[in-house]
Amino acid sequence: MPDSPVIVVGGGPAGLSAATELARVGLKVLVVDQGQALGGAIHRQPRPGVKSVASAAQKRRWDGVMTGLIAQRDNITINLSTRFCGLDHTGTVLLGGTINQLIHPRALVLALGARETVQPRPGWTHVGVETVGSLQTRLKTLGQAPTGRILLAGSGPLLLALGAELTRLGNPPVAIVEAGRPFHHPLTALRLPLGYWMEACQYLIRLRLAGVPILNGSHLTAIRSETGRLQAEVQTPRGHKTFTIDHIGLHDGIRPNDIGLPDCATLPVIRVGDCHEALGARAAIADGRAGGAALAARLLGQPKPVPDREVKRQLDAQTRLARIYAHDGAERLHQLPSDTVICRCEARTVDDLRALGPSPTARQLRLDGRFAMGPCQGRFCADWVNQLAHSKSPQSGIGAPRWPASPIAVSDLLAATTDTKGDIL
Repeated sequence: MPDSPVIVVGGGPAGLSAATELARVGLKVLVVDQGQALGGAIHRQPRPGVKSVASAAQKRRWDGVMTGLIAQRDNITINLSTRFCGLDHTGTVLLGGTINQLIHPRALVLALGARETVQPRPGWTHVGVETVGSLQTRLKTLGQAPTGRILLAGSGPLLLALGAELTRLGNPPVAIVEAGRPFHHPLTALRLPLGYWMEACQYLIRLRLAGVPILNGSHLTAIRSETGRLQAEVQTPRGHKTFTIDHIGLHDGIRPNDIGLPDCATLPVIRVGDCHEALGARAAIADGRAGGAALAARLLGQPKPVPDREVKRQLDAQTRLARIYAHDGAERLHQLPSDTVICRCEARTVDDLRALGPSPTARQLRLDGRFAMGPCQGRFCADWVNQLAHSKSPQSGIGAPRWPASPIAVSDLLAATTDTKGDIL
């Protein structure tokens, strides 16, 4: 319907950049985000009265996004604390949270960012163990590092970034346990864009000056909780190490936050930013702009714009980073002890999965095994359950598109209206 808005789900850089491009050509846009402020994960805003810990480069990027958004304020409506609950076959979108709406938009833009992957390990459900993304969110919202001894483990450049930030705030990690061997791939690293090199050098210099050991080719193999503290068992190329710490941050990469997201034959649906493909923070703005411009041209019957070269450049960089940080984590997944929890929400173990027999169906996994039936709906465990169950695709395992995209209350459906009023910038 020409008078209906384009709904953009996600108030991060990709979603807001797409909204700006759509509004620039006169289309009405409704941006919804489940957070209490715009910014997404990478540009999460601090609490009132808290000084931002964002770098100068991050502040410049965010200021550029907001400047463009404010310039198109007449065509953009913002609804915060609002969840995207699902899209049905008729093209109707259900929104929940502080408002409950059933809307048939002109199009739907999904800009839900990335989801952090954390591979199961014995003891990873203990109190004090969280994701690196969770620790990073705490830094951004509170402006200070957690107290106590912190160990970072897993794989990827985010471990260095958080380690450097903790160091800058006065509590450097006791060690960074990196499964890959990034320094063994100098030729691949040399082909990364200059910005990646500069950022990595800043992190490494800060960590080196603080004396933080970076254990490459190492794995956190088990976590125990004893006398109120955590014991982390780490296997390094030179032997076994044990760390006594208060906090552990785990991170094994990022994936598109697309669990359960549907497509629709009767409504244009596009995905931008990390929701489209794991492109990283640098490409979010460029991909949002490109996606918004392409959708605007489609809705207005105009020629498709020329693809943005920056998106291709950043995608190539992510491919190289994947090679640099490659490791044998997938093989280690099949060596987990039988009592290791792989579905945190329902506390289901490797043994529970094996009890379902070889190659269980999605119905068996969810209804009989209770995998992915908790609040996260498989966002944490789907990858690992499907691999251990030998499922070849999301359609044969858990994580397939569905309605609703996330659990909703019956009261949300009963209270839903067709009102699209929101807060204007």
